This record gives sequence, structure tokens and C-alpha cells, in this order.
Amino acid sequence: MSKFINWKSNWCSGNFQLFVDGLQKGAITFGMWTSNAESVFEDQNFLFVNEGFWQSSTKVIDRKTNEVIAMITYDTWKSKAVISLKSGEQYEWKATGIWKSQWTVSNYKDEHIMYNSSSNSGAISSDTDNKLLVIAGLFIKQVYNRQTILIIACIVPVITTSTLRHH
Repeated sequence: MSKFINWKSNWCSGNFQLFVDGLQKGAITFGMWTSNAESVFEDQNFLFVNEGFWQSSTKVIDRKTNEVIAMITYDTWKSKAVISLKSGEQYEWKATGIWKSQWTVSNYKDEHIMYNSSSNSGAISSDTDNKLLVIAGLFIKQVYNRQTILIIACIVPVITTSTLRHH
């Protein structure tokens, strides 16, 4: 049975609110100057801690036990990521569509989550009850959004400066 979740995000902070049947059931809150995040969804609470230069991986910590329960590794150039659970199961996060407004988390067997976005809101259709996977799909999207903004913030001044010098 599919589960449907709606979400809204604050463009400036990148924080998310998750809604099930119109009631807020969760949130993802990002650190002010980092891409680390705290999340709560229904009865589960996770901490996402980025590691490495350019956030090459993220540890996911269960806040109840303080155990690392998953690792996320990123393939920035292909807009893909792998979520490796402590149990050994692996799931792929992949952006689809020309504007990257759709993405999936899947093990390509029996668990599949579809995400759709439109500006600062969207919908999730999940055939799994794994709350970590649902949250991780939004978290990874925001990590890629922040990387894109950083690249643009670095490239635009360079292009502007070089264009002004030639006139």
C-alpha cells in the first residue's frame, strides 16, 4: 500500500515540513552555516552529519540510540547518491526529469519512493514505511541544491568580472 506525504520547504533556510493527511508529522532542520540537519518524522529522529570536502558522504545517526544507522555517499557529477543502511541494504537516490524536479529512492526490488517538486513544495509517494529513506530523499535533494547555489555564487562573479574587463 502506498503512503502519500506532502512537503513544503523554506527556500532561504532549506528546512522542510512533512504532512500526512494534512497534519504536520515531521520536519528537517538544517544548520545555519552547514548542510548538517536534524530531522523528525512521526516517531523517529535522525541527525545527518556531512563529512569530507564538498560533502562527499553523510553519516545518519539515530538520535534515540546515537548509533550510525546509514551512510550516504554522493556522485555529484551524475546527481546520484547511495544510501547504505547498517543492515547492508543499499538504495540509490537519483534525480530525473530535465529540471531535476523529480527524484527517486529505490532498491530496484521491492522498495521505491517517488518525489515531485514544484517551487517550494511537493509530494512523496512511498511503498515503504522506512522513514529514514523518506527523509534521506529530501535531505539529499537539499545537499545538491546547496551545492548548485554555491557553484553559481562562485561562477557568476568570475564571469561578470571577466566580461567587464573586456569592454
